[in-house]
Amino acid sequence: MTHRSTYRGRYSGMGKLLQRPGIQRACRKAAVRIMEEAQAVSPTGDPTEDRHPGLYRASFDVVPLWKNVPFRGKPRMRAGATVINDAPHAWRVEHGDGRVPRYAPFRTAIDALKAAHGA
Repeated sequence: MTHRSTYRGRYSGMGKLLQRPGIQRACRKAAVRIMEEAQAVSPTGDPTEDRHPGLYRASFDVVPLWKNVPFRGKPRMRAGATVINDAPHAWRVEHGDGRVPRYAPFRTAIDALKAAHGA
């Protein structure tokens, strides 16, 4: 008779793993790839018509993130990273309105990276 191996995860060990600096670096690396892809597909205005050409493309940044994910009623901090664009017209470029067409560089970047990894 063969013995079946079993795995019983320890939630405390998994939680400690998700707080390690290596996880923070991995999240930052993924966020930088998303940022680079979003910058590549983001629009740049014509310098003759636009007062701030390239402002949107230059306004991307990766910010480290510590998020509280409660488990069994206790706060648990988890490492992560987020990509932001702090240009004043970032919402219009992403979602569009009557004056600005919808470019959606964040959505395009995420879809491109998902397609590259077969997800």
